[in-house]
Formats: sequence, C-alpha cells, structure tokens
Amino acid sequence: MNKDFPRILTVLRTENGLSQKQVACDLNISQALLSHYENGKRECNLDLLVRIAKYYDVTCDYLLGRTSIPKSNKRNVRITKKNKSVSKALSDQMKKMSHVLEIFHSMLESYKNPELIKCSENILSISMYSIFRSVFLANSENDKNYFSVSKDYISPAFALLSSNFERKLKGMKINAPKTSFMKLYHQFPLEYKSLDDIIVFSEDYIKNLDK
Repeated sequence: MNKDFPRILTVLRTENGLSQKQVACDLNISQALLSHYENGKRECNLDLLVRIAKYYDVTCDYLLGRTSIPKSNKRNVRITKKNKSVSKALSDQMKKMSHVLEIFHSMLESYKNPELIKCSENILSISMYSIFRSVFLANSENDKNYFSVSKDYISPAFALLSSNFERKLKGMKINAPKTSFMKLYHQFPLEYKSLDDIIVFSEDYIKNLDK
C-alpha cells in the first residue's frame, strides 16, 4: 500500500477548502470510501486514481508521492490574461537565473576551492535575502516584525561581503583550465544568452549611475 497517497489526498482536499462530502459527491463515490482512502484503510484502484488526478489537476505521480511537483490547480482560480503575463515573466526570470547559476556552478566546480564556494554562497544569500525581504514587506498585511535587522544595514553588509570576497580572491590559488566567453558559449549554447543579458544589463546600469 502506498503510504504517501492518503496524506496527499487529505492535504489536497483541505488546501482547496473542500469537505469529504463534496469531494465524494464530485467523484461519485461514498463519503465513507473516501474516508477510508484518506485514512489509508483502502487502496485506490487505477481508474479512480486517474479521476482524482484530473479532479485536483495534479499528476498521478504527485498523488503517489513520486514527485513533489504538482500541476497548477485550476479549480478555484480563473487565470486571466494579466495573470498569464505575470506567470510568463516569472517563468522567464527563473529560467534566466537557473541558466546563469548553471554556468556559475560549473566554473566554481572546476576551481575546486571550498573557500571560494562559501564566499560566493554568502553573497548570493544576502542578495536573495534582500530581494525576498523587499517583496515580502511590499504587502502591508505581512508581519514586519519577522525581520530582526534594519534595512539600512543590508547595503553595507553586501558591500562588506563583496570587498572581502575580492580580497580573498587575490590571495587564492586557482587550479583550473583557462576559459573564455567563446568557450562558455560553446559549452553552454542554451544558457549563454542569459549570462550575456545579465552582463550587458548590469554594466549598462552601472555606467549610467553617474549620468
């Protein structure tokens, strides 16, 4: 018997604000049978498993605990053109970040330097902390007391980490083959454009700060 199915089945129902009676009616089964499935007392047959997956708009693999990635739930949310546009922008952003990190991690791995990895992790952590904090606090309903330091300390902390990172880099011995942007382009044909976009944007932005 699959041990994940009862838990996931219960979580999906409760997260969607549905009662056992409603779900059982929608699936054309008895409430008692649904209760047995959620309690792990009965095993679900394949036909009903597929129906449940369609009902919650998730995959069968998700229901069985074989993956942690469900499909989007469309039962309670009607996706508008604006929402689609936002989702597309977020998807593009995540893809770009993922591409750049893949190239970055490849370079770090070739350097085989634990100290370099730790320093870069610290800088990335502060960057993500700053972005998440700003987005979280953009909603006035969210708890502002969750963060224990003033936002005024973020920029100095990032500057200090960056300067320490640069200083340590000068004293580090890197044992890795020479690379170039042309080599990166051939090694990462799909990811390279994302890296190039970030470099161009960043350098243009920095150059225009004094204008």
